[in-house]
Amino acid sequence: MMLATLLVLAIALIIGIFIAGTVLSVISQLIIGLLIGGLARFILPGDHPMGWLATALCGIVGSLLGGMLAHHLFHIQGWRESALNVLCAMGVIWLLSRA
Repeated sequence: MMLATLLVLAIALIIGIFIAGTVLSVISQLIIGLLIGGLARFILPGDHPMGWLATALCGIVGSLLGGMLAHHLFHIQGWRESALNVLCAMGVIWLLSRA
């Protein structure tokens, strides 16, 4: 009985850590996306009629796209990956502002 209780507690702890890690990962991606989207919007010339949520989403999409390109196509890391993330976010913002 004691072993079953410890096993259930260990499984609950693992699931709790996984859920907490997932929530923190989503929050950090939103914050990083907002920063990358804001930087991309600041660098990109012209008027871009979108709010902070659209800016964050463009930053997240650009960051994911840039990260995939950096790792799988160009095999780069560090500041070059971050620069590629910002460039991809700039492309997403440019495409949305033209639509």
